Amino acid sequence: MSKTILISGVTGKQGGALLQALQSYPEYSSLSIRAIVRDPAAASQKFGSAGISFHKANLTDKASLESAMAGVDTAFLVTIPRPNAEAEVTQGKTFIDAAKAAGVKYIVFSSVGSAERDTGVPHFDSKREVEKYLADSGIAYSIIRPVAFMDGLPLQGAGRFFALGIFKATLKGNKIQLIAVKDIGIWLAKAIMDPQGWKSKEVELAGDNLNVTEILDVYEKVQGSRPWVAWLPLFLINLMLPKDFSLMFKFFREDGYRANIPELKKTHPELMSFEDYLLESSKKTN
Repeated sequence: MSKTILISGVTGKQGGALLQALQSYPEYSSLSIRAIVRDPAAASQKFGSAGISFHKANLTDKASLESAMAGVDTAFLVTIPRPNAEAEVTQGKTFIDAAKAAGVKYIVFSSVGSAERDTGVPHFDSKREVEKYLADSGIAYSIIRPVAFMDGLPLQGAGRFFALGIFKATLKGNKIQLIAVKDIGIWLAKAIMDPQGWKSKEVELAGDNLNVTEILDVYEKVQGSRPWVAWLPLFLINLMLPKDFSLMFKFFREDGYRANIPELKKTHPELMSFEDYLLESSKKTN
């Protein structure tokens, strides 16, 4: 029997990584893949003959979501804190309500590392509220909690210069856990393809744990030169960044994520380190 899977955010990083991971499964041809998008025509053109049906829906419009979810077995949910964290809660709750009304049997939610620890970071706490709502919904679920994205660190240029400067000033020598978006997709696919094995699981996901000096070492090893890093005083960064992000970096500095990387590698030995990620990304750009 064909399984029907609905993906939110398929044109974004995580939804796209999930689709790519699913396509590596031998059973992919027997799956029915749906994706909710704002513009089905544009999405269809982008993905070509990937065998996906696109449905126009909005995460804050229950009726459009219900229609897209008719006959769906499994749904993937990713929310974004735009324009604010409160909007993210609305997205998550609306999606879950629509899934329940449509008879969806299983939801995999991509949250954020340490959401369950009540960090005080608004866009962490909003995802935690969605987690709780999902757990109380009666729908079978699993939750993946990715840490900071390796993909958020530019490979080169001014973006890298300033990003590393922010990390150096805010972390003050402390380590930060990182994960490649590709690996997030792989873990999401594992959860989606094995509902019985993953039901009620909550996994914090990381592939590496580095301070800025170690990050610079990896750049130098892979790219052959050590990146320049902007000098940015912490007080200036706190003035420049939205309060949400200032609180996030404060959390990184004073507490931090707690993914058990050695344990994760027992399930997925190919989990990428930052060096693995840079090597793969550098090949794509050459």
